[in-house]
Amino acid sequence: MRLLARASLLLGLLAGCPSTDVIARLEERDGGAAEDAAAMDANAPDGGFCAGEGPLVLVGDGPRTRCGGSVAETTFRYAICTCDGLALSTPVETDAFDSRVGPWAPGEGGGSVGTNGALDIAARASIDGSLIGAERCHFSVEGGVTGTLRSGGELGGGAPVAVGKDAYVAGDVRLSALDVGGVLTLPAEATLDVPALSTGETRRAPVSVTAPCDCAEERLLDVGALVAAHEEANDDAALGIDPDDYANGGARTLELDCGKVWLSRIGGEALTIVARGRVALFVGGDLALEGPLEVRTEGEGEIDLFVAGNVVGAARWMLGDPAAPARVRLYVGGSGTVDLAGGGLFAGNVYAPRAELVTPSEVEVFGSLFVRRLVSSGGLRVHYDRAVLDAGDDCAPSATCTSCLDCGNQACVDGTCGLCRSDADCCSPLVCAGGVCVPEPF
Repeated sequence: MRLLARASLLLGLLAGCPSTDVIARLEERDGGAAEDAAAMDANAPDGGFCAGEGPLVLVGDGPRTRCGGSVAETTFRYAICTCDGLALSTPVETDAFDSRVGPWAPGEGGGSVGTNGALDIAARASIDGSLIGAERCHFSVEGGVTGTLRSGGELGGGAPVAVGKDAYVAGDVRLSALDVGGVLTLPAEATLDVPALSTGETRRAPVSVTAPCDCAEERLLDVGALVAAHEEANDDAALGIDPDDYANGGARTLELDCGKVWLSRIGGEALTIVARGRVALFVGGDLALEGPLEVRTEGEGEIDLFVAGNVVGAARWMLGDPAAPARVRLYVGGSGTVDLAGGGLFAGNVYAPRAELVTPSEVEVFGSLFVRRLVSSGGLRVHYDRAVLDAGDDCAPSATCTSCLDCGNQACVDGTCGLCRSDADCCSPLVCAGGVCVPEPF
């Protein structure tokens, strides 16, 4: 019951399987995931994996079952979402599109940005969506937000800021200029120091800003554990692959029609990966190349790249197809740095909730970024693919709920998933329209 057309776009473990696939079987019974996997193996040598059926991974380590589609749609609600903070010292631009309708074109809104920490913008920012900073929002250079702005602390920095809709600030407002198309709300005791102020209305009322990103430890995907589980359970032998073959060496190409591949590490000069079917590539250590990395799909190919360690790109990377961002997914388990020193293009969704993403060179993303912290000093453009918001359409509905996250971003009312009554019932940045939580219209 949603306004958006539903599609089964799962992001590998978060979106690569059919939308009914389970990414974490967390039942307290003997056998658990092993029984399920054995049952599937009885029906097909690969559990249906190459036919696009069957779970990518089953993990039995907790009290609940989570559908891959539900994890995808609740995790990737923003073009950029960071668990700790967001520091931008070069220009950043965000917007959105829907890959089910057609390729990206300029002018579509919905590329929202959120951080559970502090937001510090030291270069021109153009956010074609909403902006939420759970601690504070500082603009030392002019910024523009077409949607709603929410700041959990001071809105300051001295630069001029334009907000297309409403602005909610839990602390002082100190800017050279502020233009709010809707209502500016701030506490009665907060200082409003803005020489050039323009608002539809200014209200004094308490303001509370909820952390926008789904970073609670119990909800994070344990990428390292998933990689470790496939060190033995893989197709390396059948495909004639030595797991140490890609740890070092010159420029190489790895072509895969289908299967689950485990490599100890990816290093050396350069690597091209071609996926012609359903591929899962697990890396037990770091992905650190001296030269370029290219990951491309052919036909109906798709690839999930799980890296237990850290990711370092010294040269320009080209990953995925901008017309189909969901076909390439990168999951990083390391708690260090994802360093994209050479810049590049990434068409997919990046999941690195324990790592810091550093982009010293220009990077263009078609999809979304979910990381612990983002430091951009080389220019960043993110074109958010709204299709991911429908990833859990075919997942079994939750019988009970404690928040909108249990309801696929829809409202949780008195412990049951149902119709929203206000924007507060929806997982931000979605808003309530006719009882349904939808992307904010622009």
